[in-house]
Amino acid sequence: MVDLVRFLAGRWTVERTLRWGDETGDFTGTAEFRPDGDGLVWDEEGRLRWQRYDGRARRRLLVVPAGDGWEVRFDDGRPFHPLDLRTGAASAVHPCGEDRYEGDYRVVGDDELHVRWRVVGPAKDQDIRSRYRRA
Repeated sequence: MVDLVRFLAGRWTVERTLRWGDETGDFTGTAEFRPDGDGLVWDEEGRLRWQRYDGRARRRLLVVPAGDGWEVRFDDGRPFHPLDLRTGAASAVHPCGEDRYEGDYRVVGDDELHVRWRVVGPAKDQDIRSRYRRA
């Protein structure tokens, strides 16, 4: 059984591949999960190579208590999706306009987490795969 905050807290390396149709890209960087109140601040930064862009990228998410579980939120507080890794795996869905984000989280060991997002919609067909390894 995985204790979410204890498992995620700390610094991780991130390797991410992005695919949209025939185009591919990648992100390489770090993620840091810092305690904040009862939850975590999830900061990522690194290098993104996508289409003609090759440069710095960053994002911030929040992991906050929600009922008897946890929820991932955008940095402005809007809900993204619930997250329950107690069994070592979780699925999530996030509707965004006419697009649908379908996520899968999988704990691979004490120091590795895999996350995959499929994004489908009228104008999107993306596959985003991330590998987090404890630094």
